[in-house]
Amino acid sequence: MKNVIITILCTLFTLTIVQANQRNQVDSLSNKNYQFFEEKIIEFRTDSIKAKQFANYWLKKANKEKNLTQQAKAYKALIHFADKKYRMIYADSLLEKAKETKNNEILGSTYLTVGAAHYDNNEYTKALDLYILANNHVAKTNDQYLIHKVKYTIALTKYFLGYYDEAIALLNQCMEYFKEENDLAYLKSMQAIALSYTQIERYDHSSYFNKLGMELANEYEIDDMVPYFKNANGINLCKQKEYENAIKFLKESKPQFVKVNDYANLITTNFYLGKCYWEINDKQKAVTYFLKVHKDIQIRKYTRPELREAYETLILYFGETNELEKELFFIKKLMEFDNEINKEFKYLTYKVHKEYDTKTLLEKKKKIENELASNRKIYFLVIASLIIILLSLFGWHLESKKREKEKFNQIMADLVNKKKTTITPANNQNSNLSTELTKSLMKNLEKFENQKKFLEKDMNLAKLAALLDTNTKYASLIIAEQREKKTTTYINDLKIDYIVELLISNNKFRNYTNKALSDEAGFGSTQIFTLCFKNRIGMSPTSFIQQLKSANENQQNNQE
Repeated sequence: MKNVIITILCTLFTLTIVQANQRNQVDSLSNKNYQFFEEKIIEFRTDSIKAKQFANYWLKKANKEKNLTQQAKAYKALIHFADKKYRMIYADSLLEKAKETKNNEILGSTYLTVGAAHYDNNEYTKALDLYILANNHVAKTNDQYLIHKVKYTIALTKYFLGYYDEAIALLNQCMEYFKEENDLAYLKSMQAIALSYTQIERYDHSSYFNKLGMELANEYEIDDMVPYFKNANGINLCKQKEYENAIKFLKESKPQFVKVNDYANLITTNFYLGKCYWEINDKQKAVTYFLKVHKDIQIRKYTRPELREAYETLILYFGETNELEKELFFIKKLMEFDNEINKEFKYLTYKVHKEYDTKTLLEKKKKIENELASNRKIYFLVIASLIIILLSLFGWHLESKKREKEKFNQIMADLVNKKKTTITPANNQNSNLSTELTKSLMKNLEKFENQKKFLEKDMNLAKLAALLDTNTKYASLIIAEQREKKTTTYINDLKIDYIVELLISNNKFRNYTNKALSDEAGFGSTQIFTLCFKNRIGMSPTSFIQQLKSANENQQNNQE
């Protein structure tokens, strides 16, 4: 009895402490601003439990302060991290608050989020309607990034529903915009347009974009996108009946989809692997993949008309092997599948049934293909044009390499002649700065350069002014007069010159990645570092390192 009483008391004591801690946490969070909650949501984006907790605190604060904009943002965050069955409840609340704001940007973003929730529930037509509403609102704003984000989402949905030409038109607009604004969005648009071209049998266009996408993904160091282009290329090759090559690309792309739990692409990949193996008469392996497709369709409730062929092939296979129970089972599953795809894919369902179910239409299709044989001359002209373009690109590549080598030789010659790569101090004198003040500032500026304070991360005009013991106005004036540069350019050039000296003087830095070199120089991002390096030196860090290695190899060969 005594032990029972002690246990109860300990439990009550523990609950009291937990409740006190929870009250303290709520009290401490009540004083936080909205930016704090946005940052926490981003910080814990991979931890849905913690992210949802901060989203709830965010909503409580917004409700208490009756802040419509923040209420809408909090509900949007909750939709992302809530269980699937609760998303539409939050979506209704989000729409209600967004409409009260009468803000086109918030309304557009809201319709986009709610559309995504419907898309996740396999309600693609409803999602598209909401995306179009989002487009109507964002079109009234000046937020070009949001406008093209909506266009990209509409394009993906149209692709998914089978409106490939419309998807291509939108994706071309997205590619043109994102090319200069967002590398990842540019690559995603390119991968989507490659898939779309495959579906309308423009295999040459798809192949071009897949190849370009893989090259740019490596150049931008966005490695996660490479498998997506490989996958699109595998599908493109399968459609062209190059099954062995298709299998190679499809298999190479699968590990990434498994890693990020991208079940939609994983199901599609298994389908095309099954199709390829079936066509090369490895039926056993093909059936293994088609069975995986069926299993994942049942688990994920994922539907897409082209996957119908997996069921048709399974029915055919088990009919051939005289496994009547399995044949009947998959006939029933095909009927269930048809019921699902008829709800959302009316256009594609018609097309799939036309191509795979009616023998008369299959014969007609073959007849059209024979008639198209007369247009092969146009095909050969296209190939010839592509060869000319590729040769031109190759020539441009060689010329670019030549210019890079000349620039590299000039840099090395300057070093031999003991010339600095930085600009020589000027003798300009602005009326705002006295001679004594100029001397004082120059002394501090040279100290700043000699002590390499410019390597500090997030170095800016305010920090520089503090180090020079002056204000931002005088700091920018002394740099403009004596270094003849804007402050940002001056700091970035010092960082790049430092990295160049390291690369030339120390071999180990030539094995560093661009990210490592960027961190060494104190840049905020790899992308800014590579851009500044190219602006300063005339070539990318990778090209400069290659030139250094090549020069060393030539020197060693000459010595031998």
